[in-house]
Amino acid sequence: MKPAPQVPHSRAPRARPVFSTSKPARAEPLVLPMMDRVLQASALATTLTVVLIFALNPLTQVWHNALNALIEWLSLDAQVIERSIRLKHATLGSRLGLSIPAQMPDTSSLTLHGLMCVGIFGLSWAVRSMPLRCGLRLLCGLHGLGLLMVVMQGEAFPYSLLEHTRVLYDSSLIWLLLTPALLGAGFFLVERSWPNRIAAALLIIGFEIFALPIKLALHSVLVALLSPAVIPLLFLGAGPVLDILLLAALYAWVLTWPQLKFTLK
Repeated sequence: MKPAPQVPHSRAPRARPVFSTSKPARAEPLVLPMMDRVLQASALATTLTVVLIFALNPLTQVWHNALNALIEWLSLDAQVIERSIRLKHATLGSRLGLSIPAQMPDTSSLTLHGLMCVGIFGLSWAVRSMPLRCGLRLLCGLHGLGLLMVVMQGEAFPYSLLEHTRVLYDSSLIWLLLTPALLGAGFFLVERSWPNRIAAALLIIGFEIFALPIKLALHSVLVALLSPAVIPLLFLGAGPVLDILLLAALYAWVLTWPQLKFTLK
C-alpha cells in the first residue's frame, strides 16, 4: 500500500504586536518599596532638622565655650562677639564672631603678599601635576584679586575679621541645617539599612558641629599672623567651598559601608 500523502501543516498568521502605553503588571509592586523609602527618608530628614533647630541654643553655648578655650590655648588676642538670633518671641541661638585689634595692611605687607603671589605663580610652571598646577594658579589669582580690592579701597579696609567670622558662622550654620535635607534627597533613598542611615547622619552632622569653632579660630589665627589682606582668600578657598568638599568626601565614604541589619531572635 502506498503511504498516504502528507498534507503540509498550515501555519497560522502571526498576530501583530499590540503596543500599549500602560505599564506592565510586574512593575507595579516596585512602586510601594520606592514610596516607602521616600517616606522614610523624608521622616528621618525632618526629624533631624527639627532636632537641630531646637538644639541651636545649647550648641551655641558649646561653640562659645570652645572658642574661648581655643583663644586661650592659642594665646590669641581676640574676643568672642555674640548676637542673638530671634524668631518672633523665641531665641533660636546666637551669631558668633571673633574680633581682634584693628590691623591695617601697610604698603610693605601688601608688597610682600604681591611678590608671594607672583613667585608662587611662577613656580607653578615647574609643577607637572595639572590639578596641583591649576590649584596653585587659582589661589594666586584669588589672592591677587583680594589685594587689588584692598588697594582700590584705599585706607579703609572693606572687610573686618568680625564680619568675616560672622558670615562664615552663618554659612556653616545654614549648611548644617541643610545637611539632613541633602542626605534625605540622596543617601537615605539609596541606603536601605537603618543603622547605616543613622550612623552616617550622626557622623556628618557631628563632624560639622565639631569643626565649626575650630574653623573660626584657625581663620582668626591666620589673619592675626599674616594680614587682613588674606581674608578674601580664606573665605573663597577655606569657607563654604571647603564645607562642600568635606561633605562630598564623607558622603562618598559612607556610601562604601556594608549594609548592617538588626536581627531579632
